[in-house]
Amino acid sequence: MKLRRGLLLAALAAALVTVLALPASALHPRYHTHDEVRAELLAVAAAYPTITMLDTLGYSTTNGWAIWGLKISDNAALDEDEPVVLYNAVHHAEEIMGCEVSMWMIDELTANYGVVDSITQWVDDTEIWFIPMLNPDGHWVVASGIDTTWRKNIRDNNESGAFEPEFDGVDPNYNYDFNWAQGGAGEWESSFYRGTAPFSENETQIIRDLCVDTMPIFSMNYHSPLVSMGDLIYYTWYWPQIGFCPDYDVISDVAGTTAAKTTKLDGTPYYAVYGYSTAGKCRNWQYGVHGIIGLTMEIMSQMCIPPGADVDDYCERVSLGSYYLLDRVSGPGITGHVTDGVTGLPLVAEVKVIENSSPEIMPRYSDALYGRYWRMLVDGTYTVEFSCDGYDTVTFTDVIVPASGLTPLSAILWPTGTAVPDEVETGTRIMSAAPNPFRGQTTVSFASPQGLPAAVEIYAASGRLIDRIEAAPDANGRGAVVWHGTDSTGTDVGSGVYFARLVTPVGQDQVKVVYLK
Repeated sequence: MKLRRGLLLAALAAALVTVLALPASALHPRYHTHDEVRAELLAVAAAYPTITMLDTLGYSTTNGWAIWGLKISDNAALDEDEPVVLYNAVHHAEEIMGCEVSMWMIDELTANYGVVDSITQWVDDTEIWFIPMLNPDGHWVVASGIDTTWRKNIRDNNESGAFEPEFDGVDPNYNYDFNWAQGGAGEWESSFYRGTAPFSENETQIIRDLCVDTMPIFSMNYHSPLVSMGDLIYYTWYWPQIGFCPDYDVISDVAGTTAAKTTKLDGTPYYAVYGYSTAGKCRNWQYGVHGIIGLTMEIMSQMCIPPGADVDDYCERVSLGSYYLLDRVSGPGITGHVTDGVTGLPLVAEVKVIENSSPEIMPRYSDALYGRYWRMLVDGTYTVEFSCDGYDTVTFTDVIVPASGLTPLSAILWPTGTAVPDEVETGTRIMSAAPNPFRGQTTVSFASPQGLPAAVEIYAASGRLIDRIEAAPDANGRGAVVWHGTDSTGTDVGSGVYFARLVTPVGQDQVKVVYLK
């Protein structure tokens, strides 16, 4: 149901002024109109200001209607050093169930924060983005009853100044620039018209820009099966004459598990199937260009718009599978930071898992703000290479990734030609963490070369920074800090596995600690 909790929606909605109001919906009233999405997102943002951030990401190509993104996280206004998961819906106008699932999940995540442990942990440890209605222009065609099977946006292809269904519209899902010319159709009249060029449409530019800015680990792209099989999840990819993508093992594992946790009306699970690389679709672009594991969920079977009375049931079943992505960011995989050995500042560096690399995909990089990277993997042994122009490449061999958790793997890159004294290379080290496991507190003892300033950072197993404890080594470079099992605000973090990382201007070291209550 719409906005199942009490958020004073009526009072808030009454105060709203809609600049471009849509006509009354021809759909069942259970379905959201563009205005209702706006009203509910504003109400959520007002009711939960610390864990939500509502942003107008851009405007639709033809009507100029707002396209909103809602971020849910424990400090939503900040760009924290946390993994990102993106959920988006209504690439295709008639595939409206994704909007309903997105709004349902927004409701559950916000209303149950601090109430349900799993939801609280997801929100604390992850930055969760939703775009409930990417294609409001096309949605208007469906909602107004002009054509309930309309797929595209409503770009005025022949520049007539009027909406003419036989000529107008671009299919947003064929408008991405990875193998763009190989997918969709080149004729206006086609329901799969890919546009005049990649990213010609505002809608796909919005996805592009948000992905570049936030670099999600996963993206769930909601669709519905008007022209395809349903009750399934498509994943990347099979490339004719080349084969499966280099991350096939982990992507098929993630897709298969997500599908198994998503159920049909009869209670049986969805299934996962690979798609083809030869199309400019969102999931192919996300993975091929940026390393984002993009999934396409086809909600229900051979039906885009179920009866209104069935919507809640679909939302509940689909959300159960979709939430799995918020667990999977915790591993298996590797994560860490890449920093400059001279300045200690973060670096944008290529992070290459040798066993999962291929010339068909673009390089994967650490981010500019934190030097952070995440790579989801399956359990196994890997070789990981860190490289950046002007720096010596660092390679780690025999990196063991167990079946659960994230393996910490950070790299310090030194500018090419820099003389690195032996004592600097080896002098940054954690001597001990005792007791470990611990209750109450543990003492992390360390050595810092030449007595350089140091800090001990505490990370959750997900990679989220919990606390940073500054330390002043003695003249011999020895020091110690005490961690009491709390975050930077003094709040207890709860039992679990954590990582204490020693950071000096010339090196890093870390140790796993286990907190017991």
